[in-house]
Amino acid sequence: MSRNRFVIIVLDGLRPDLVTENTMPNLFRFRNMGAVLGGSRALYPSHTRVNKTGLGTGTTPKHHGIHFNKIAGGALKPGGILDVAEFSEMAELGEAAELVTATPLGAALADAGRSMAVIHCGASGAAQLLNYGGARRGQHYLSMAGPQFSSERLWASVEAELGAMPAKSGVDLERSRYAVKALTDVVYPQLLPDVTILWSDEPDKSFHVDGLDGPVSAAALAHVDELAGEIIAWWRDLGEDAPNLLFLSDHGHVETSGTIALGALFAEIGLPVTTDPASPGALLLPFGSGGLYLRGTENSVLDDIVRWMQAQPWCGNLLTTGGDGIQGSVPGTFSASLLSLDHERAPDLFFQLRRMDAGAQGRKYGHCLNAGDKGPAGSSHGGLHAEELATVFFAAGPDFKSRYRSEAIGGMVDVAPTILALFGIAQPESMVGRPLGGLLAEGSEPDDAFAPAETVSVGNSGYEQHLTVRRLKRRTLADHGWVG
Repeated sequence: MSRNRFVIIVLDGLRPDLVTENTMPNLFRFRNMGAVLGGSRALYPSHTRVNKTGLGTGTTPKHHGIHFNKIAGGALKPGGILDVAEFSEMAELGEAAELVTATPLGAALADAGRSMAVIHCGASGAAQLLNYGGARRGQHYLSMAGPQFSSERLWASVEAELGAMPAKSGVDLERSRYAVKALTDVVYPQLLPDVTILWSDEPDKSFHVDGLDGPVSAAALAHVDELAGEIIAWWRDLGEDAPNLLFLSDHGHVETSGTIALGALFAEIGLPVTTDPASPGALLLPFGSGGLYLRGTENSVLDDIVRWMQAQPWCGNLLTTGGDGIQGSVPGTFSASLLSLDHERAPDLFFQLRRMDAGAQGRKYGHCLNAGDKGPAGSSHGGLHAEELATVFFAAGPDFKSRYRSEAIGGMVDVAPTILALFGIAQPESMVGRPLGGLLAEGSEPDDAFAPAETVSVGNSGYEQHLTVRRLKRRTLADHGWVG
């Protein structure tokens, strides 16, 4: 049983191929001296809050119940849309509500007498997904969204040491700098949590502004690497008391190369589809990788919608509930269960706008169409392109191997099981991740570490789509999805 602590740093949206000696030298050196999970993949949909909840619970949407950054209707918000980014909306649910339907890592730690702290840059409610119910358990959390979203005494201690917090929204690199200082100067030395998670909203926020090679993003990458260097130097200075240190990302990015006004298109075709939860008809969440909920509308409407989408040049991968585990309930769609998405809150249809590979249209990176009424700007994620799904997973410390790279398949979902295994704590039933023993100084790869790549295809009336997947024992991960 390990007594070593864990410090987990999440760099939102960082693609592993951007960690180069020239661009991010500090993180590059850390990667080379530590243990690397080369087969690290995001959960689909590759949205932040889906994967944030995956880290906090060690499981997939099939069990934790978060499929998008918003939840449509259902028991949580009948007739409305719940924004899981907003603390006020989450607070209205009450303590009895099950927003996250899987056992959090924080609960398993608390039951075993272990402690956990969260430091979060981002929206006011999103921090809760990393340790749902943590406040009720007396666990510490610090949100850069403001003191009202943080543990009161911890916030007071941090502000007394560091002064007032920077701006609460938008691109502001000082926000993540403040969070790092809170970690190294207050949270870790004063509380010594067994597990600390620091979630940086960069470089993701900047990528969304001007893409992967823009000046705003270049500044963000340099900033993030500087912070990584400060964390690594602090960690080294702890000597024999140094915790295990992990750098992760929740998803990658692809560039945007065009825009589809999806809501307006549906309004024009005459099918009973709306983006207004107060209006009748099937409810559309019009993201570039979004969902559609029938809400009592005839099943034949879903067939009509899917057939219409399959005939559009902008249509990407489609998944529907039901089916046989590969093909969904509508011809030419994949089954949502194929990617461990089958939960009572799942939409009837998962869709993404078309993704295209690098090289197409002379582009350096994979790219996609975006949903909305504005022109393409920045980069995007949420879909099934390999460049959205590949993630950073670097680890070092007393429990990890040095100068080691494993091509095992896994990701954020496996962090919680790895921690619990090292602490000798039983894994909750809902936790489908598994310990990444191959990265550990004393451990071995899980039996399904090198699950072979399997490409499955379905089609209908000229539309054909494909998925390359890895079938693990308790979940299936996607490597890449495409149409045509």
